[in-house]
Order: sequence, then C-alpha cells, then structure tokens
Amino acid sequence: MEKIAVALEIGLKGRVFAQALNWIGWCRAGKDEVSALHQLVIAGPRYAPVAERAGLPFAIPPSFETFEVVERVAGTATTDFGAPAVLLSSDSKPLVEADIERLVSLLTACWSTFDEVLYSIPAVLRDKKPERGRSPEAMRLHLLEADLTHLSGFGPAYRRPDPARIAEQEAEVREQIVAALRAVQRDEEPVPRRKHGFSWTPRFAARRSAWHALDHAWELQGRLGK
Repeated sequence: MEKIAVALEIGLKGRVFAQALNWIGWCRAGKDEVSALHQLVIAGPRYAPVAERAGLPFAIPPSFETFEVVERVAGTATTDFGAPAVLLSSDSKPLVEADIERLVSLLTACWSTFDEVLYSIPAVLRDKKPERGRSPEAMRLHLLEADLTHLSGFGPAYRRPDPARIAEQEAEVREQIVAALRAVQRDEEPVPRRKHGFSWTPRFAARRSAWHALDHAWELQGRLGK
C-alpha cells in the first residue's frame, strides 16, 4: 500500500494532532505521537465514506505503519486545547487547479457528512443538551461561527452568526468559502493573513473547516452509537 503523508502538530503540553496531508478532515489527536497516529488509523473507516462522497479513491490503512510522517511543527496552547492551530509547510505552497478542486470536493464532503448526521436526529431532539457537550443545534451554530472565522481568513470581515437564520447563513458562508478557494491565484505562493490569533492561507482555512465539521460529525455519530 502506498504511504500516506502525515504531518504532526505538537502542542506546548505534548498533545499531538496527526493530519493526513492529502485528505483534509482526516485529523485526529492523541496524548503523544503514537496515540495520535493510532487514532488516525481508527478514523480511517469513518473517513472512507467522506472520500467516496468527494468522488476520490481511498484505501483504509491497516496500521499506522502505512503513514509516513513528513513534518513535525510546534503547536500552541490552542493545539493542547483541542484544535489545529498553526500552518504546515504545505499550507504555504502554491495551488494549482487540481489542488483547489480536490480541496473543494473534500471540504464539501465533510460539510455534507455533518449535515447528514445532524438531520438523522429527529428535529425534536436536536435542541436537547447532553450531559456533556453541546446540543446538536448548538453544535451547528458553533460550526457556523467557526466557518465565519475561516471565511475571514480569505479577507472578508468577521461577523457574528444569526441564530434566527442559521440555515440561510450556513449556505451563504459555505458558498463564499468555496468561491474564495476557486478565486485563489494559481501557481502563486499565498501570503498568510494574520487574524483572530491565526495565520491563514487558503489551504489552512479549508483543512481547518474540514477537520471541524468531521470532528463534530463523528462526535454526534458516537452519541448515536454509529
């Protein structure tokens, strides 16, 4: 089986995010490198339907020996808190047409995966808060708020989400992110934008949004026993 390129982001207190570079959204954390890579393997079967939804061939890795760690980067307190926080070297590489379309396909597949899990929950239960964590609808609003931050990484000013029009605003923001990705200058090294405590490039914004959508989709699936 062909090796899968992985980057590791290592927090100040040692928490590690393992991220498959060519498969945005396939990103798992652990208390150290080995456990993070092990969690990435465990998530392989869950990621397979995402790749299929994106129309891309995907082989589930049998073990973390299939991975090739190509980069280690120092993270921040945000890494330890539980979110990818820093640019990888690949985030600053120029994008060509094929790169952009792959990012769009996978990103929209990650969003659709969250939507599918959300709508599998009866409407009357979506506002029900569990013992720990957010209700499904609160999670949806949280994702919208985060995607408004991701969109601001492309340039537009951040604005707060409106809970009264969440479905409409959710569709608008996703369309704007996709449009911004497709408007990126080809074959030019992106200049990072510093906003909200992060340095943004198009690839970083896309992979962070993809990770966030899948992370919460899989959280909901876990609650549902799937």
